Amino acid sequence: MKPSSRHGIQIPQLPKHLPAGRLDFIDDHAEYTSLSLSDCDLANQAAVGVLFEQVQCERVAFTRTRLSRMRVIDTRIEASDLSAADWEKARFRRVEFVGCRLLGASLLEARIEDVLIRDCTGEGAIFASAVFKAARFEQCTLREASFVEADLTGVVFHRCDLSKADLRGAKLKGTDLRSSTLDGMQVGARELQGAVIGPLQATLVASLLGIVVKDDDERLPHSTIRS
Repeated sequence: MKPSSRHGIQIPQLPKHLPAGRLDFIDDHAEYTSLSLSDCDLANQAAVGVLFEQVQCERVAFTRTRLSRMRVIDTRIEASDLSAADWEKARFRRVEFVGCRLLGASLLEARIEDVLIRDCTGEGAIFASAVFKAARFEQCTLREASFVEADLTGVVFHRCDLSKADLRGAKLKGTDLRSSTLDGMQVGARELQGAVIGPLQATLVASLLGIVVKDDDERLPHSTIRS
């Protein structure tokens, strides 16, 4: 049976009651399953191939961690700090990030499926070459974030700040940008094909592409001819 979903995104399959755990050190290829973690400090740690499955994280410091090729499944990460974390080639499935700090976090070449990112601060975050499938950003600050060459097909950005975000080379077919701030966003006409924007954003998007929009009844001033 498929797990329940919200906004078309499958939510984490978490037991109602998870045993409280304590994590002070992350080992290579370690598996952390069916745990509730809170107030753990994992800053500056590095490991490869770690698995988090059915884990509830609250107020966990992942600051400057380097966790390449990690897998995160059926997990909720809340009020945690991932600032400057480097999680290259990570795999996320049925994961929620809520109220987290993602300042300068790098999820380069990540695969992100059935993921909700809500009320997070991700200025300067790097999602370059990431592949998103059934993902949604809600009320997130993503100023100057990089989505270069990312596959954002069908992703929803709901009331997000994408000012100066870099979407060059990204796939935006069906990407919903209607309620988000796009000032100074770096994107080209090719990338915008198939993207969903609102009527109030049309002029802004045109200006991003170097197009001048004028009212139909606007006339050029008459030339003055002197004899």
